[in-house]
Amino acid sequence: MQMILTRLKNEFNFLEKRFLTFKKEDGLFFPFFRISISLFCLINFIAILPDFKLLFTNNGLIPLNVLSILKTSYIPSFNFLQNTLHDFGISSNTIVYTYIISYCSCCVVLLLGLFTRFFSLFLLILHLLIFQSSTPYMYGLEFFKSISLFYCFIFPVGNKISLDQYFFKKPQINPSPYRNLLKIHMSIVYFTSGLDKSFGINWWNGESIWKAIHLPGFKSHLIENYNVFVKYPILPIVLGIGTIIIELFYPLFISIKKTRNLWLFLVISLHIGIILTLNLYFFGILMILLNMSAHLVLEEE
Repeated sequence: MQMILTRLKNEFNFLEKRFLTFKKEDGLFFPFFRISISLFCLINFIAILPDFKLLFTNNGLIPLNVLSILKTSYIPSFNFLQNTLHDFGISSNTIVYTYIISYCSCCVVLLLGLFTRFFSLFLLILHLLIFQSSTPYMYGLEFFKSISLFYCFIFPVGNKISLDQYFFKKPQINPSPYRNLLKIHMSIVYFTSGLDKSFGINWWNGESIWKAIHLPGFKSHLIENYNVFVKYPILPIVLGIGTIIIELFYPLFISIKKTRNLWLFLVISLHIGIILTLNLYFFGILMILLNMSAHLVLEEE
């Protein structure tokens, strides 16, 4: 029994040293994560403003009453909000403009770091309202935005370089456990993605790469043609297998200090490739920001 207790104590000490002890490289994690995510959400929202009414109102391409069939039943939607406020005599334009102002204001206040938990939660709720209203328009970006805003809520991101810290003189909190949680989450995301790709043949023979660059509506704004793949058919195979290797071995090599920078470079390169070939600018940028938040050395001078 004594032997088991000693072993457990040693394991706990190892885990405490590995995951809970403060590391200098985590010093600026809270402000970097808060500022990058809030700024990203603001820019992304501004980018969709010209099409907001087409996507998220009953006068849009597809009425919200139709889109609401696909939503999760227990999460409120923008359509539910509009129908509820209509009963109180509030017009659709008033609701839309109030929503837009509220969303942008929350992003700015979160960026400045004032009442960060409240405004990150409010921003998450606002995001989920339109996320639930227009499911067919959504893709991986919206899921990772939800995750990022949820982490802004549960993490004390207003603890440093923020108005919260300036006005309320909050005590410093060790950021390392929070950053390690994000690291574990990102490792699970990439490992499961790589594992899923490895089960099929499409990524091993390059078919998935070939299909991706020929998807209708995803023609690159920067690359005119892909004749190089015709001339060198081995390239799609190399890129497909390379993607599997990068994602599948992400948890291992990103956690080893000697290979961390190399794997971070490979992952960022992977997302830059997605940006260049599929025009998924915001998805690629958000994944790069999450990887930088999790693994970039942010040591204070």
